[in-house]
Amino acid sequence: MTHPSPLILDISEWQPPQTLHYAQLAKQIDHVIVRVQYGSAYEDKHYKTHIPQFQALGIPVAVYAWVRGTSIADMQDEARVFYERAKQFKPSFYWLDVEEFSMPDMRRGVEAYRQKLKELSNAKVGAYVANHLFRQLNLAIESFDGLWLPTYGANTGIYQGADPTASQAYDLHQYTSQGCLVGYSGPLDLSRLASNKSLSYFTEGTQKAPAPETSWGHAEKGIFTLNTAIHLRTAPDRTAASLAVLPSGAEVHYDAFAHQNGYVWIRQPRQDGSCAYLATGPTNGQTRTAPSWGSFR
Repeated sequence: MTHPSPLILDISEWQPPQTLHYAQLAKQIDHVIVRVQYGSAYEDKHYKTHIPQFQALGIPVAVYAWVRGTSIADMQDEARVFYERAKQFKPSFYWLDVEEFSMPDMRRGVEAYRQKLKELSNAKVGAYVANHLFRQLNLAIESFDGLWLPTYGANTGIYQGADPTASQAYDLHQYTSQGCLVGYSGPLDLSRLASNKSLSYFTEGTQKAPAPETSWGHAEKGIFTLNTAIHLRTAPDRTAASLAVLPSGAEVHYDAFAHQNGYVWIRQPRQDGSCAYLATGPTNGQTRTAPSWGSFR
């Protein structure tokens, strides 16, 4: 099965971390766009895992949020929440996913969202718009830094020339919701570049490349022996998915550490090319505030 190049993947909590082989997927894609929220009230369950995993593998990451604001003030609040949730990951691009009429004047509402997000992030902001609602929504597309439209045609999983019809000024084309890639057994949303903008326009010049050893935290090789049971997680965050609960006495070979999210984390390289993370004790962000939960050598 042949896909366009560069290849862009977008995912959300519908693709749980335990079902993804990140290292295999990273070999096939050039950019990933990860959902952060569905309106301000619903936070995606897995973006805090998806984003660090792909970034650790050298894949440029953008973020998106489904827009559900019901007033100008609510749209602005959604923008603030979206930014607060995503900013720690320094995404290359912010996308607003507009697929419903959540308020009567979506043009004014979405523009208020865009302006607030732009003000907060000082980053590029694009719009993903449902092709069949494009004219009815009547968004101020000219204000955005990019337009992303879906049209699937026969939706066979590959691009077969079925292009969006709502506008000719789109930059990304989501051409299937039935894409198939090694590393995930289910269907995936895949997109292609569809304008004269280069991929670097959406990734801030970041190119796909293997992540260097020091791309996360401080490089240091060693072995940590646990003196209590600790979760081994998919990202350096205690809300990230747990890969296993390691028992007291277990040894973890690590290659880097960082003071992050209230704990001192170590990074364990995995055989499949991905990484796992283990909290080793609390920190104030610079120094430990209590003894570590094990011994180092």
